[in-house]
Amino acid sequence: MGFMQLVLLEGVLLLSAGMIFFGGAWGTIAATVTLSGINILIHDAVQFWHLEYPLLLMGFVGALLLIVIGRIANKSKMVSGLVGGLISLVLFGAFVTPIAAIILAALVLGTGIIPKTKKSQVLWSFAPTILRLILGLGWIIYGNIITL
Repeated sequence: MGFMQLVLLEGVLLLSAGMIFFGGAWGTIAATVTLSGINILIHDAVQFWHLEYPLLLMGFVGALLLIVIGRIANKSKMVSGLVGGLISLVLFGAFVTPIAAIILAALVLGTGIIPKTKKSQVLWSFAPTILRLILGLGWIIYGNIITL
C-alpha cells in the first residue's frame, strides 16, 4: 500500500471509531459495515471469510452490550449531562490544550464532567462512554489487522 492509501485507511478507521463513539449501537453497526467493506476490497474470498466471522461477532456483541449498558445507565437519569460534558471535552480538546478544554467546556456548556451523586450512579453513567471508547479502539486495531 502506498502512503496516501494508508493515510486514507487510517482516516476511515478513525471515522469508524467516531461512528461508534457518537452513534452508539447504530454507529457500531455502521462501523462493522465499513470494516466489512474494507475487508472485501483487500482480501480474496477465503481470507475474507476468515476475518469476517470475528468482525461480525464483535459487531453484534458490541452493539448488544451498548444497548444493554445504555438501558441500565439510563435508569440513573444522569447520562445525558455526563455524555454532553465528555463530548464537549473531546471536541474542545481537539483544538486547545486539555486544561483550557476543561475550562471552556465548563464555561460554554455548563455541564460538569463528574456529577456529585452516588458512586454506583457515576460508574454506570461512565460505562457506556468507556465501552464506546474501547469498541472504537478495538475497531481501529482490528481494521489495521485486516489490512496486513
